Amino acid sequence: MDRDYLREMAKLLEAKLPDQHGFILLAFPFDRDDGRLIYISNAQRKDAVNAVKEWLIKASGEEEWMKHIQ
Repeated sequence: MDRDYLREMAKLLEAKLPDQHGFILLAFPFDRDDGRLIYISNAQRKDAVNAVKEWLIKASGEEEWMKHIQ
């Protein structure tokens, strides 16, 4: 995927968000097993990782197997 395209998408997303809001944009190919994932964010890496952890817990329905990442 063209990184310039991802950067342009990030600019558009950031322009639409309220002030003081962060985002993480993940992009990955469907039907591929190579594990390729790219992302762009306006957050510091630590804050982005914490946000992803929080989302995983919520998305998993707070299943027992996710409790160890807090």
